[in-house]
Amino acid sequence: MSPIDSKKLRNQYLLLYFLTILIVGTGSFISVYSNYGDFENRIKAELLREAHITNVHVEASLTDAEKSLQYGLDRYTQQLNVGKGADELAYQIMRDTRRIFAPFTADRAFKLMLYLDEQGMLRATSEGLSKTPIDLSDRLYFQTLKNDPHKPYAIGDLVFARTTGLLTFHLAMPIIDGNGKFRGILAQQFVVNEISKNLQISLDGLSDLKIFVHVKGGNVTFAYPSPLNEDELHADVALVMDLSQLIKHDGQKSGSIFTTASNAFSQSAFVGYAISDVYKLETSVSVLKKTVLIHFINQTSSLLIYIAFAFIALTMMIWIFYRYAIKNTLAIELSHLDPLTHLKNRRAIDAELPRLWKESIRSQKPISVLFIDIDHFKIFNDSYGHECGDIALQAVADAIKSAVNRPLDFCCRWGGEEFVVVLPDTDERGAVSMANTILAAVRSLRFNFMPDINPQISVSIGVASMLVTEKNKTDDLIDMADKAMYMAKQNGRDGYVIYGKPS
Repeated sequence: MSPIDSKKLRNQYLLLYFLTILIVGTGSFISVYSNYGDFENRIKAELLREAHITNVHVEASLTDAEKSLQYGLDRYTQQLNVGKGADELAYQIMRDTRRIFAPFTADRAFKLMLYLDEQGMLRATSEGLSKTPIDLSDRLYFQTLKNDPHKPYAIGDLVFARTTGLLTFHLAMPIIDGNGKFRGILAQQFVVNEISKNLQISLDGLSDLKIFVHVKGGNVTFAYPSPLNEDELHADVALVMDLSQLIKHDGQKSGSIFTTASNAFSQSAFVGYAISDVYKLETSVSVLKKTVLIHFINQTSSLLIYIAFAFIALTMMIWIFYRYAIKNTLAIELSHLDPLTHLKNRRAIDAELPRLWKESIRSQKPISVLFIDIDHFKIFNDSYGHECGDIALQAVADAIKSAVNRPLDFCCRWGGEEFVVVLPDTDERGAVSMANTILAAVRSLRFNFMPDINPQISVSIGVASMLVTEKNKTDDLIDMADKAMYMAKQNGRDGYVIYGKPS
């Protein structure tokens, strides 16, 4: 196979390969992209569901706490108005209230009930009187009710409790005496980790979620996972403030939003949110887009592996076909090649000449044929042997090949000691010039078969040219050149004769 044919075949298969990869790759991309779109929608729905579930957990705890606080508050106010001691009374009422409501609030993450006087000093808890009063006047729930005692309740922010050291938030209710004077608060303490344990039961989908609950316009009330120290708590507060702005901008009661890297997140994230009806809690559940992509890859790994194997199999299949085509083309090429002279053979000219013939008809340009025969080759063969005869054939073939050097010119071994040269787009004058070139090349050949024996060799050439029409046949031109070659032999050999011209 010639380098040009091999390169052309390789380029064709490369084009086929890249087109196939493009089609399969585009289809695979559309499939994966569509699956990711569906997966992303499921994630958004899951985030929204988790936001509603968290709202239910926290709001249920607040509702039960409000009932127990109201019960204790009513008893405390009645007793206070008849002049009983505030601290001891508060302790007894909180202890009894916890005992009464304990069967109904066992899973509500309730910790201590607190009594703070009008100065914000912790005087008693549901577990006993405070031996050393703790100043809690800076707590949000106390400041809110002290500044506005007519509020029915206040929800505190997320803090590390000074009483227990645990991460907590509080629901507080004001104590108002018979004269309408603010006398302190009763508060219920909630342990965040206990609520988190209840939430984990429902978190069976994604991992690495961030869940925040806060009163609309206020600080963080609940966070999952729980911050481990004050620094993490402050970071969560900043994050919630940004999320609150995003939720406010979205303007819905619940929904899903996507945020790019911003103050809230260092990376792009999906956020589901819901606002509760009773306490107006804003709950946001977020997950980084990177995490979503990792989960998607894990869940679609079998599809991605299948696509990878499909590309590998496709590559191998086209490679195998390419190798087969190379071998097949090479076999065809060898079948058109004369093994001795390495010129094309008669089968090749039977395949090539019709194409050149049609091109000559289309372009209306002449085509010429040279029919070449080695003079007295049988005598040469008998005199010097077949091995020398083969050498002479190879030398003549090389001489013809060196003369026929235009891209479309075609030469072959017709059979025995005969050769044919086809010259497209060549008139009679050009054909004669080519014949003279070949004659000169052959005359210059020298053979040194034996000492002092240097035989020479010559050829006779028949030249035929025509402007092809539909009526003509390819055999006509070769027959004309063949006849002219015999006329050249009759004229003494070692020369050429033009068909139809006087010799």
